[in-house]
Amino acid sequence: MKIAVGTTSKQKIQYLQEVLNELNIDAVLIPLEVLSEISEQPVTFKETKRGSVNRAKNALAKCNDADVALGVEVGYHPNQNGDYKILCWATLIDKNGKQVSTSSHRLLLPQFHQQKLKEGEDLRHYVRQYMVENPDDLSQELGIIIRDRKPFIQMSIRLALFEYLFS
Repeated sequence: MKIAVGTTSKQKIQYLQEVLNELNIDAVLIPLEVLSEISEQPVTFKETKRGSVNRAKNALAKCNDADVALGVEVGYHPNQNGDYKILCWATLIDKNGKQVSTSSHRLLLPQFHQQKLKEGEDLRHYVRQYMVENPDDLSQELGIIIRDRKPFIQMSIRLALFEYLFS
C-alpha cells in the first residue's frame, strides 16, 4: 500500500509507522507538505476534523500514484463549561472517493493550558513552561503527553485504518 501523508512532520510520520508496524501493515509512506486550510491552532472539533480532511485531500491531489492519503490534525475543543480538551482527527481518502474520518479520545487540559488557550495563545510556545513550573512526576508525564500528542495521534490513525480496511 502506498500512503500519501499530508505532513512532513517527522514525529507524525514516526507515530504512523509505529501504528503500521503494530498492525502488520506494509506500506510505503510519501510525506508531503500540504495545507490544512484552517487556523494554525484549531479550537473546535469541527475545524480540527476539517483540517485532517483537507490534508488528506491535498496529499492525494499531490500524489497521483498513492493508493490512499492520510491527513492528521491535532486540535482543541471546549466542553459545555468552556474548558478545552485536546484531541486528534485522522482522515483516510482513496482515489475511488472512499473517505473515513475518526477522532481520538479527548483529554481535559490542565488549568495552565486552559488559560493560555482562552487568552488566544499558541500552546506550542508554552508546553515546556508547564513542565518547568510543575516538576512533580505526574505533571511531567502529562506534560509529555500534551507536548508530543502521541496517544491522540496514534489512536486516531489506528481507528481510521481499522474503519477504512474493514468497512
